[in-house]
Amino acid sequence: MSMTRDELLAKLNSIEWDDIEFKEALWEVPKSALSTVSAFANTSGGHLVFGVREANGSFVVQGVTGADRVQDNFLGLVRDAKKVSVFLPITSQPLNLSEGTVLVFFIPEAHRSEKPVFLDGNPKNAFIRRGGRDDTCTGDELLRFMRDGAGPRFDGQLVPDLNVERCFDPTTVRWYRKRLSERDSGRYDTLTDIEFLQQMGCVAEQEDRLVANRAGVLAFGTDAAFRQVLQRPVVDFRVYQGAKAEYSSSVRWIDRLDPMPEENLFKTWQAVIQFYNKHADHPFGIDAGTLFRADAPPDYVSFREAAINLLIHQDFGDVGRKPSILFFRDQTEFFNPGDAFSSVEHLIDPGEKPVRNPSVVSLFRRIGLSEQAGSGVGAIYASWRELGNMLPTIENDRVEKTFLLRLTNEKLLTEAQLLAQAQIGVRLTEQEAAVFAYLARKGRVTLVDVKGLTGLNSPDAVRLVQRLTVQALVEVPVAGSPMVRLAEPFRQRFLPESTEKSQENQWVTDSTDAVQATVQVTPGQADTSLALVQLSAIQRVIIELSDTPRTGAELKEATGLRHRANFVTQHLNPLLAAGVLRRTIPQKPTSPMQQYALTEIGLRLKALHSQSTASDVERQSTK
Repeated sequence: MSMTRDELLAKLNSIEWDDIEFKEALWEVPKSALSTVSAFANTSGGHLVFGVREANGSFVVQGVTGADRVQDNFLGLVRDAKKVSVFLPITSQPLNLSEGTVLVFFIPEAHRSEKPVFLDGNPKNAFIRRGGRDDTCTGDELLRFMRDGAGPRFDGQLVPDLNVERCFDPTTVRWYRKRLSERDSGRYDTLTDIEFLQQMGCVAEQEDRLVANRAGVLAFGTDAAFRQVLQRPVVDFRVYQGAKAEYSSSVRWIDRLDPMPEENLFKTWQAVIQFYNKHADHPFGIDAGTLFRADAPPDYVSFREAAINLLIHQDFGDVGRKPSILFFRDQTEFFNPGDAFSSVEHLIDPGEKPVRNPSVVSLFRRIGLSEQAGSGVGAIYASWRELGNMLPTIENDRVEKTFLLRLTNEKLLTEAQLLAQAQIGVRLTEQEAAVFAYLARKGRVTLVDVKGLTGLNSPDAVRLVQRLTVQALVEVPVAGSPMVRLAEPFRQRFLPESTEKSQENQWVTDSTDAVQATVQVTPGQADTSLALVQLSAIQRVIIELSDTPRTGAELKEATGLRHRANFVTQHLNPLLAAGVLRRTIPQKPTSPMQQYALTEIGLRLKALHSQSTASDVERQSTK
């Protein structure tokens, strides 16, 4: 992956981070260079730059003397199997700056089957990138790498010490067979339980006898057998009374799935969904046998997919960390030991993905638990979009090998957002409005965020960003950057000073998902003088009535106001100026036939208010 001169200079003015490392390398290859190669290859890849020295806490370009010789020596070292355990397709690029020649090497992430990438023939001499450091891998980190790269997969390994006739729970097997029979028209009805489990890939022959594998015991095992395969709880599900911001280690939960499940995955799933329904904002009836619901609400769909992902994709070999579901008033967090093998963008796109526990995943999908193959995270995003909530956030930590999904109960489009959009002087589609609302909260957006907010594919997401750029709503700080930011006038209006400062010098990162907004922008196309920032109670009454055209007299009477002049100047005209209301005869403002109706933004405001009112009523009815 190449780096431009501008990108390098931007990095120099930023901080040393997890995707770039600077080395002085004035005359020769530094001894620490191979440690960085191992660390980048074991984590998420990155750039190694020769010819930059650190002075007084900042980086200064000094160049490399004999750049061709140093480059050849370095590439020779990394291709030496005695030095680096695997071959890495490292690319090199000299950059000729006024201060001297800088050598930029891109170290790609190794495939999980090649990790850990180690040095000098010693598997313990492996490194991982943590912030701006190259840390030696701990024993636990080495084991995680080995489990993720093993073949057969961990869940497919046999457990010969268990008696195959007694290690499976008959009730769970019977429940599963009934669910599968309803989908497969009784295809397996004539088989015994052991024959059925063999068909499901849970039992295999070994030296003329049948042996269960880990997936079979994890999914169907008796409690005793299950605890032999997994020596920790499956999940810790806790409910807290307050918001996440109020959480600390001293804050006690108000309810907990207790005891924490140490039983097979299907029994755990049933306990999790019943506990969720007890605390959900919208409790509903659900079939006790199938735990399915045909008309499942979006919040349940999101929880179901997230909870199943947590159950089936966790690292079952990691007994030191347990998965958790933390249920706060304003958000729900799903934490898993074990990172996803795919990027966040790949996770939200349709299609098959590599998974940690393919046998367990297959068992769940056979009976319709979890969406069709490869679409689970995409279904979470789609359901959250349907609710109109802020984008889910995913932290897929390749260093700590953990996965965190956060579902925030916060509406993306607010009244203030819609009023602002009505006054900026451009017309936005529903998808563009969602992206602009996100920008007004976060200040910047990546192509992956745009896809998550809209459900669009990559080419359509790029075109949407280009349209926003043409309208001077967003800007691309550096050509080829994977993110765009809110245009400067709107940054001053919407973003708190703390957000502005935290985003300084963070716009350039290296990514293959760069938003190529190659369009000409005319500054000042959007009107940033936004007058109406909040609706009055009278204006909400006007909006509620104006989905069909109304006369001014009808609207005034409905509000209960007596003085026409006050009604017009204080309430009606601001809605017209803000683009929330429109005249039906715009060319004759004083026509006696004049009526007023909602614009597209006005209709969205009414829908937003209706949704808010309905939610309040529903919450009160369930208390």
